[in-house]
Amino acid sequence: MRSALILLTLALLTSTGCTSSVQFDNGARLIARPDFPAAKAAAPEWCRDALDTIAALEYEIEKQ
Repeated sequence: MRSALILLTLALLTSTGCTSSVQFDNGARLIARPDFPAAKAAAPEWCRDALDTIAALEYEIEKQ
């Protein structure tokens, strides 16, 4: 499941092309979803790991 999330995130993030001024905030978008509190309550470690992974991938893309 984690590898599927990582692959999906990479596909979404890299589909925009390479620009040096691009900034992402998909973690905030996911946290703002109305179903996030339920996901966090059901699987807090999974959510933390997923958000950390998204942040790390976004950082790598943004620094290019």
